[in-house]
Amino acid sequence: MSTLLKITITAVLSLLLMSCNFDLNFNPGVRGNRNVQTMERNLDGDFNQIEVSRGLDVYLTQSDTPLLKVQADENLHDIIVTEIDEGVLKIYSSENISYSEAQKVMVNVEDINYISATSGSDVYSTNTIESNSIKLVTTSGADLEVEIDAQSTTLSSTSGSDIKVSGNTVTLSASATSGADIKARDLISESCTASVTSGADIVVHATEKITASATSGGDITYYGNPKAVSESDGVSGSIRKRM
Repeated sequence: MSTLLKITITAVLSLLLMSCNFDLNFNPGVRGNRNVQTMERNLDGDFNQIEVSRGLDVYLTQSDTPLLKVQADENLHDIIVTEIDEGVLKIYSSENISYSEAQKVMVNVEDINYISATSGSDVYSTNTIESNSIKLVTTSGADLEVEIDAQSTTLSSTSGSDIKVSGNTVTLSASATSGADIKARDLISESCTASVTSGADIVVHATEKITASATSGGDITYYGNPKAVSESDGVSGSIRKRM
């Protein structure tokens, strides 16, 4: 990737990340009072999708026993929102949080097929998530780190965010743009399609087949010595095989 492109992407991402911490009135946000409390909340409805935003940390456990707990500074509990809307558990803060000792949400869910993290939030799995089909999405400086066992997996990362995933899947589709990173070397797939652009990076592992496309400073690295390989690297894109 050229130095100019790196500088441009860094500048743009810096502005995006700043927007995650300050609203249009440049409000610095609510400061936690350091008195951390853990409270259990009711789950009013079923869900199989999760959307997390605005800098919160979520720890996801696949379990037959539903559970939702919030661990945060006492004065932050009222602005940490957890609501279910048409099968989607939405977790976010209603106001900016400038400082906290803790802003964690612990979720147990039986079935999950979609996880989204945005605006500087972090999502982690505490055990292996089993699903027939699952889609993982990150944007705007968010991080998502999970272990999965799925038939079909889709990964999408953009705007300086990161996805790190391990486990097993039959088919994998991965796309990254605008300085994002997808680290899926430890996700063993049979067939993989990977697309990257605008200074983003993808690392995948495919044992049978890979179709890879890289442009505009994007990099793809693949492991697994797949038997069938299709590569398309445009202007300043890079595709590399590793053993």
